[in-house]
Amino acid sequence: MTYSKDFLVKVYKDLVELRLFEEKLVEIYAQGKVPGHIHSGVGEEAVYAGTLATKKDGDYYKITHRPVGAAVTIGVPLNTVFSEILGKKDGNSGGRGGVNHVAQLSKGMLGFSGSLGCDMAVGNGAGLKIKKDGTDNITYVYYGDGTSNRGPVHEAMNLAAVWKLPVLFICQNNQFGISTNVKQGSSVENPGADRAAGYGMPSKLVDGTDALAIYDAAKELVDYIRQGNGPAILEAKEYRWRGHFEGDQTPYRDASITEEWKKKDCVAKMENYLIENKVLNEAEIKLIRDEINEELNKAVEFAEKSPA
Repeated sequence: MTYSKDFLVKVYKDLVELRLFEEKLVEIYAQGKVPGHIHSGVGEEAVYAGTLATKKDGDYYKITHRPVGAAVTIGVPLNTVFSEILGKKDGNSGGRGGVNHVAQLSKGMLGFSGSLGCDMAVGNGAGLKIKKDGTDNITYVYYGDGTSNRGPVHEAMNLAAVWKLPVLFICQNNQFGISTNVKQGSSVENPGADRAAGYGMPSKLVDGTDALAIYDAAKELVDYIRQGNGPAILEAKEYRWRGHFEGDQTPYRDASITEEWKKKDCVAKMENYLIENKVLNEAEIKLIRDEINEELNKAVEFAEKSPA
C-alpha cells in the first residue's frame, strides 16, 4: 500500500507517544506516585497505533488495561488521563477509577470492567446505537487472548453477528493471560481469527509488531463494517514484554524468548522504515520524541498539583 508522508508521520507520532506514555507510567509507578497496580503495555503499542489510524469522529472504543495510553490516542487529554491515574480530582472520574478506568464518553471512550471480558457486550450496545442512528460509524472492541476464552465474549460476538452490528473485535494476542500461556489456555492456535468462522465473521491475522501491517488489515475490515456488513475480528500476534503487573517477576516464562521478541520492537521497526524511505531523519525523530516527552512531563506535573 502507498502512504502519504503526513499519514506516516501521524501513525509514528501516535506509536511513539504510546511508547513514551507507557515508559512514563512505569517510571512514576516506581516512584510510588500511582495508587494500585499498573499493567505495562510497553512493546504492544502497534495494535492501537495501527487500528486507530482508521478511526473517525463518532466511533466508539472499548480499550483494555494495556496500554492505557491508547486513551490519549483516541483524544482524552493527557492532563485528564494522568490525573485519573494519580487519583486526582481532575481525572475523568475525579480520581475514583484510577489507571484501569480511564473513560470519556464525549470522545467515544466507553470504559471497561476490571474483570476482563464480562462487559464485552457494552461494545454491542454502542454498535446498536450506531445502527439505529443510520451512520457508518463503528465500535472498536479490544480484548486479549486470555479474555477470548470467557463466556461473555462468545455471547457478545454471537449477538453482534446475529444483529449485524458495526463492531470490530480486536484480539491483542500477547501470548499470556496473567501467567497462562495461550497454548495452555486456548484450544486453537489463533484464539481470535480461528474462531471467527463460528460466528460467520470475516477475520484477519496480522503481525502485532508492525503498525502499518496492522493498519492495512484493519482498514480492510473497517471498510467492510462501515458498509453495513456486520462485525469482524482482527487478531494481532504480539508479546507481553513485562509481567502481568509491575512487580511480576515472570518465573513462568523463558526470558530468552522475551528477549527475542524485544528485537521485533514495533517502534524501532517503524523508525527504520521511516529513515529508509526518507520520510524522517534521525534528528526529526529525536525532535518528535523530545516534544512528546515534554508534554508527558507537563501532564504529570499538572496531575501532581491536582487536588486528591
